[in-house]
Amino acid sequence: MPLLRSLRLSSFLLLLGACAGRASGPIADVTPAVVEDCAVWDRPRLTRRLDLLTGSVEREGNRAELLVDGVNAFARRYENSADAELIFVKTFIFYDDEAGRAVARLLSERARAGVEVWFQYDQKGSIRGPQDVQSMLASADDERLLGEPPLVREMREAGVHVLASNPVRRAKGIVRWGEFVDAWTAERDREPPVRILPRFDHEKYWITLNPGPDGDRELRVILGGLNIASEYAYGGTSQKDAETGRQGWRDTDIELRGPVTNDVVSRYLDLIEIHSGARLPPGERGRLNPTQGVKGEAKARFVWNHPILGNKRNIERLYNELIDATPEGAPIRIATAYFAPGRRIARPLYRAAREDHPLTIITNSTESVDMWFVTSASRHEYRRLTRINPDLGLYEWLPQPEQGWFTLHSKQASFGSCGPVIVGSANLDAQSSEHNSESVVTVRDAQLRADFDQMFAADLAEGRVSRVDAAALDRVGPVERVKELTIYTLLWYWLDGGAGAGLGRGL
Repeated sequence: MPLLRSLRLSSFLLLLGACAGRASGPIADVTPAVVEDCAVWDRPRLTRRLDLLTGSVEREGNRAELLVDGVNAFARRYENSADAELIFVKTFIFYDDEAGRAVARLLSERARAGVEVWFQYDQKGSIRGPQDVQSMLASADDERLLGEPPLVREMREAGVHVLASNPVRRAKGIVRWGEFVDAWTAERDREPPVRILPRFDHEKYWITLNPGPDGDRELRVILGGLNIASEYAYGGTSQKDAETGRQGWRDTDIELRGPVTNDVVSRYLDLIEIHSGARLPPGERGRLNPTQGVKGEAKARFVWNHPILGNKRNIERLYNELIDATPEGAPIRIATAYFAPGRRIARPLYRAAREDHPLTIITNSTESVDMWFVTSASRHEYRRLTRINPDLGLYEWLPQPEQGWFTLHSKQASFGSCGPVIVGSANLDAQSSEHNSESVVTVRDAQLRADFDQMFAADLAEGRVSRVDAAALDRVGPVERVKELTIYTLLWYWLDGGAGAGLGRGL
């Protein structure tokens, strides 16, 4: 999308930003209304449909553990890397801040110690303004004509294998992007909510290969919503980045061990080939991705999207099938940073609302979101849902910076009272569905499900969310309703229609 068009869209969205009061109400009771037949999740027909529609396979014999907030997720990354013989990292955002510098030091130290380290990052997604552009151009050479961030150069010089996805192709383009970010930030005292990016490489992985006591080589995969920057690393703490002032966000990762990790690593190796433009040497895949044995009792399915490879809606299909498979009266729980679902997810949600499922959704409020207009689109969908069933549990997240929970950045869901849990990088919006590379994992495991339910209940605690009820939504005036509809429609027109205005810094 041309710069002028993006600026016009941004100005239009800001013009529509009339003050919108948040509805409030009590925390709803999300206790299941029926005793669920858990055998429904093992039905061969459902398994075959998920295999076919998502291009994935459910693997048995895994161990899975939730990593709630950066305080736990980053600690586990460091722990797994301490004795690893191989480290694969992939991130959308990589910032030169306290957390970014700590990660760069870790990966550089491990590479100097002889560990094989690979690092992939979305280059455009990691540019914050002219200062980043200038530092990149200062390091330009014959191999990298537009340079790279100093932190990345340091890791490369330490022996880390670096691959930039979504790279800047022209000097004019990188300068223009930096100037746009700077001008927006100076005028509004915050970074721009609309990016001039048609696609994001949005998958996030931290993978290690660790030696076991019996000579086993164990793959440990961490995936989910966390990028590499202080707002992600400091989630769940009162810590603040001394330089940027950023505080923690509420986010969720998951750690996997067992056969499903081979699927994730295979995806990572495919991405190496895609972004390097070269095939791995014969035998390398076996060395880098050793077959994993049974590690636990969890059943796990790894699903990914890629907008160029023709499977950009796999995660939407996954949600669709799991919503429809949930027995009538059983709960469906969703927490997502951006809730503006397209028809492929909205329709099964409408059906679930009609069938009196205890449907609970948490998304950001205007106070917590980094893109206020997405909240307007969310309320448009909330209004549709409450017209079907006014008793649904629809909530907006409230900032709690002192707890390290400013913005809700999680992308997670559960189905039924004993069905699968989803954790990953994909939001329920057009950008994730149509333009981003994304990945999620579904897990069926009794202990993980109990941990998920406890985490979700904590997120519904008083003070963390505000309920959006039907009565308050009905009191909204016609101007606000037109704004919500317009923004929702524009988001899907620009994104689903192929114009490609990428969304938000956080994603």
